[in-house]
Amino acid sequence: MAKLAAPSGFRDLLPDQYRKREDLIRRIRTTYESFGFEGMDTPAVENLQVLLGKGGGENEKLMFRVLKRGAELERARAAGGELADLAMRFDLTVPLARYYATHRAALPAVFKRYQIGPVWRAERPQYGRFREFVQCDVDVLGSASMAVEADVILAAATALGQLGFEALIVRLNSRPLLAQLVRQCGVGDEQLGAAIVGIDKLDKTPPDAVRAELAEKGVPDAAAAALLDLHARSRAADGADLLSEVGERVGAAGAAAVSQLREVLTLTPPLPSGARLAFDPFLARGLDYYTGPIFEIAAAGVPFSLGGGGRFDELVERLAGVKVPACGFSLGFERIYTLMEERAMFPAAARAADVLIAVPAAEALGDAVRLAAELRATGLRVDSFPQPGKLGPQFELAQRKDIPFAVVADPGRLAAGTLEVRDLGTRQSAQVARAELAAWLRDRLASAGG
Repeated sequence: MAKLAAPSGFRDLLPDQYRKREDLIRRIRTTYESFGFEGMDTPAVENLQVLLGKGGGENEKLMFRVLKRGAELERARAAGGELADLAMRFDLTVPLARYYATHRAALPAVFKRYQIGPVWRAERPQYGRFREFVQCDVDVLGSASMAVEADVILAAATALGQLGFEALIVRLNSRPLLAQLVRQCGVGDEQLGAAIVGIDKLDKTPPDAVRAELAEKGVPDAAAAALLDLHARSRAADGADLLSEVGERVGAAGAAAVSQLREVLTLTPPLPSGARLAFDPFLARGLDYYTGPIFEIAAAGVPFSLGGGGRFDELVERLAGVKVPACGFSLGFERIYTLMEERAMFPAAARAADVLIAVPAAEALGDAVRLAAELRATGLRVDSFPQPGKLGPQFELAQRKDIPFAVVADPGRLAAGTLEVRDLGTRQSAQVARAELAAWLRDRLASAGG
């Protein structure tokens, strides 16, 4: 049976899981649309040259590449060249930049979009992370205003709040400011990337281990000590005071970034469900296309983020040669789903149908199919047993699918116009006129909250 399982890092979804995930997507989509974001989509694959160099070296290593086909593949093999010409998208942001570069003439000057869909990375599966996973993105292209940051932060926090998350914290920083701060602590440009990666681990890794890693990467001891000290103090400092201190340390080189962060903090209204926005000078997002403010959102007591994003003003320009300011936020659907399952945060799962038509005799099969069609025409969701048989197994099937009612398509009762309706929760039956059946069922479903 092991050979029949889904490939490592991929999953099959059972009907109950599928219904929960679809409901979760619907709720996130509804929130995004309430902010004026428009839905769009891109192909699962992109041309390889679009993805190369756009998301950081690590993502290039993790891409699922698609081989060339037929004679083209054989020529590439013979020449010792690149065997792939396509790759599965590893996020939704790089495809968005390609999409905008392709269709910008048909899009509004300020384009607010959302996209919810799967992406693929050939990484080691871990908690809440799979090789195929869903992202839920909101982005605004065409405006350099920090009101955009406020908009996407509020949209993401509102979506999570409406899913039931409380005490959220949105950590805010700036990639240019982080770079200047690390330099100011004594790190040279050649160790800049390694220092940022190391410091980013401090909330999960002991300081001594990070210090050793920094030393291994060539970061001077004095610079490492300054970074570790500032990081420790940042975890106890007030956000506004900390931003002022960091602003003083970086001076004119970081003044523009500090000004942007102050504007984001000023423009963002109070966040819902007790969420708060806080400056964190050591927040570092891994993708190399970020050019300004960056942010992550997490829930209290959860050791990982539920989403993140930032400003990427140069990504479209890399593809189309036209500078387009852009900013977005992506929610990590799989981690959100996993956490909601663990915390029992889902409402009662949507049932497969409202009613099952049970068929005790072969001569009633045609009438049963017609009865099901009548009820569906009134808006009810109706399942029907495909073959006549004993009622017990048919009722058990309905209960397993969480269907609350069964209508018995008994030939005699069908002819008389009054049918038996079985409440599968209470196991009580009622006799209901066929002409009143749909209204009777809707009334009972409404009373039960369904």
